Amino acid sequence: MRVFAVAVLFGLAATPALAQDDYKDLPAGAGRDVMVRVCSQCHSPEIAAHQNLDAQGWKDLVNQMANNGANATDAEFDTITKYLTATFPSK
Repeated sequence: MRVFAVAVLFGLAATPALAQDDYKDLPAGAGRDVMVRVCSQCHSPEIAAHQNLDAQGWKDLVNQMANNGANATDAEFDTITKYLTATFPSK
């Protein structure tokens, strides 16, 4: 039973690192790891790659996600907003 529990714990510990590498539509950049960790709690973070918002639009969207229960600190939400604004600007 202990071996099974240890295997499950190691599997869970490895999952986030593997999952972050799966998001090919999200370019590297400051805040990408925070964005993937926080946003993937509820949906695929790659949804962002298909939206092009201005800085206020990204801020409003991140605030909406926070109000809907996204779990992050204010600093992490700011980091996510900056990453999204820089990576997926309005066209």
